[in-house]
Amino acid sequence: MNRQLRKAILKVGYRCNNNCLFCHSAPHRGHDASTRELKRKIGLARRLGAETLVLSGGEPTIRDDFFRLATSIEKNKMSMGLVTNGRMLAYPDFMERLVRLPLDYVQLSLCGPDAATHDAVTQTRSFVQTLTAIHGLADLSVPKLTVNVVVTAHVMPRLDNIIAILPSPDRFRLKFSFVEPEGNALDEFSAVVPRISEAASAVRRVLEATRSKPESWRLAWDGFPLCLMPGFEQDEAALREDGFFLMSEAFEEGWHPIDDRHRTHAPVCLECSLRRKCRGVFRGYLERRGPHELRPIKRAGPNSFNLIRGHSSEPLVPSRCAIRAGYRPPPDPVRGLLLSYKKGRVFRCQVESFDFSDETLSAAIGDWEQIYRLAKGRLVPQDFSKDLQKLVPHNECRRCPCYRQQCPGLYQPEERPSFSQAEGILGTELGRLSGNVLDVGCGSMPYLHALEPLGRQGRLRFLGIDPRPGRLPRRDRSWAQVVKGSLGLSRLSRQRFDAVLALRSLAHLPSLRKSLERLAQLTAPRGTLLLADDVVFGLERLPDDLKRLKASRRLAFEHYRTLMPEEILSLAENLPGMRLGRFYSPADTSSTLWLLRLEKR
Repeated sequence: MNRQLRKAILKVGYRCNNNCLFCHSAPHRGHDASTRELKRKIGLARRLGAETLVLSGGEPTIRDDFFRLATSIEKNKMSMGLVTNGRMLAYPDFMERLVRLPLDYVQLSLCGPDAATHDAVTQTRSFVQTLTAIHGLADLSVPKLTVNVVVTAHVMPRLDNIIAILPSPDRFRLKFSFVEPEGNALDEFSAVVPRISEAASAVRRVLEATRSKPESWRLAWDGFPLCLMPGFEQDEAALREDGFFLMSEAFEEGWHPIDDRHRTHAPVCLECSLRRKCRGVFRGYLERRGPHELRPIKRAGPNSFNLIRGHSSEPLVPSRCAIRAGYRPPPDPVRGLLLSYKKGRVFRCQVESFDFSDETLSAAIGDWEQIYRLAKGRLVPQDFSKDLQKLVPHNECRRCPCYRQQCPGLYQPEERPSFSQAEGILGTELGRLSGNVLDVGCGSMPYLHALEPLGRQGRLRFLGIDPRPGRLPRRDRSWAQVVKGSLGLSRLSRQRFDAVLALRSLAHLPSLRKSLERLAQLTAPRGTLLLADDVVFGLERLPDDLKRLKASRRLAFEHYRTLMPEEILSLAENLPGMRLGRFYSPADTSSTLWLLRLEKR
C-alpha cells in the first residue's frame, strides 16, 4: 500500500445549497456544529495522528466560518481536504482564496453528464457551477482531485456520456459510487435507487471502455459488493483506501474509527470466498430488495494477515502512557497496534494490505485477539502449536478508556504456552468417540495419535478421506484406513458413521452448505459431528520477511472461506437433524481454533 497522509473526515453540519434526491444526511438538516466545537475537534484530530483534515457536510463551503476553520487546520500543521458539490468554487474570489490553502484532497460530486440530469437529481440549477469547479480545480492541479459520480437511476443510463464533459484524465480520478438508500433516497426509493446488479454492470462497462482508451485514466468505484465487480476488485476506493481512519459527525463529541456499519452481508455471502474482504451491501438495499442479485465467488484466498513492524522502536511505559496522556498519537485503531519489544520499548505495526475488511480486522484483533509471533526462521507456520506464539493486550490497556476507540493497545506475549489449551480440549472431545469414525479432509492425520488408544482397544475404527492423503503408519493399519477421495466418494453413499470429523477442512470444501448437509447425512442417529477450524489471524512480520515470503513462492492459498464463530453457530442451528452439543470459541481455546460438537437426533 502506498504511503498516504492519514486523513480524518469532519462533518461540520448538514445545511446544503443543493437538495439531492439521494442525500443521506437529510434527516440531520438543521444541525450545525459551532466554530468553537469544530476547532476543538480539529486540534484533537491532530493529537490522534491525523495529517489531513477533510471538511464535509452537508456542504462545508457555505459556512460563514469556512476559511476560519481552514486556518485552524493549517495552524494545527495539517493539510486540508474537502468533500463538496463545488458550487461555491465556481466563484473566482472563493476559488482564489481556497487555492492559497494547503489543499491536498478534494472530492467533488457530479450527478449527471448534462444539466437536465444533474439538476433533476440536485433539485437546483447547479450543473454549470459544478462543472466549472471541476475544470477549475483540474487546471490548478489539486494533488488529489476526485470526481465522484453518484450512480442513481437517473444517471445510470447516461454513464457513458460522463467522460466527454470532463477535463484531461491525468488531472483527476474518476469514481463511481452506488447511491446509498438512506435519507432522501428512501422517499422515492424505486425512482432513485437502481438495481444494484444493473448499476454494477453499467459501471463495469464504463471502466472497461476507459481501459481501451489511449489516455491513462485513474478509475475507482465504491458501494458495490465485490461479487458484482469481477475484474475490478482492485479499483475499489472507499474511505479506507483513500487513507481515512477517523470520522466525526457534527452531533458527535469526539472522533471514532471509520466503519462500514451501514453495510451488511446476506446469508448467501458465507459461500463467497471474498466474504472476509468484502464490505457487503447497503443495509437499506438488502431490506428492500433482498439478496437474489448477489453471486458468491469461489476461489482460494488467504486466512491470515500481516502486521508489518515499523523500522524503529519508541519508549512507552503502560502505567504512564504517553499516548493516553495525549503527548503522542496512537496507531490506527483498527489496522494498527503496538508490540512489546523489550522493557519500556515498543514497535508500531500496521496492516498495509486490503485482503481483509475493517470489519474482519476489528473482529480478529479486537474481539478475538488473534495476533501471533512466528517462530524464528519461519516464513509460514507449519505446526501452529510449535510455530506460533500468541500475543495479548497489556492489562493496562484493557483498563484504558481509549482502548479500541482511539488506540488499539499494546500487545505482548501470552505467558502460558500457546495452543496447549486448544490441544487439551480437542483431545478430550476426540477421546469421547467410539464406533466407526470418518475423518473428512484428514490430510496427514495430525489427530490420529489421539484416537490410537481407542483404536488399539477395539473401541474405534477409523476411515480418513482426502484428495491428497498422507501415509498411514504401519502400526495403525489394523484399526485405521485412508482412501483418496472427497465427500462424493461412492463407497460413502450407503454408509453411516458414529462420528464424523471435519477438523480444519471446512475451509477447503468448495460448497459450504452442501458440505455441511452431507456431513450431517453421514452421521448415524445419536452420532457425533465434530467440526473445528481457524478464524482469521494476524502475524507480526518485518518488512524484509514479507519480501522473502513473496519471493519464496510459498503463498499458494488453499482456503475457500474462513468462518467466524458466530457464523458457524448460525449455520449449525439450521442444519437438519442436528442439535448443538458443545461450542468452544477461540477465547475458550486461547488459540485460532473454534470447535463445535453437534449431535444427531
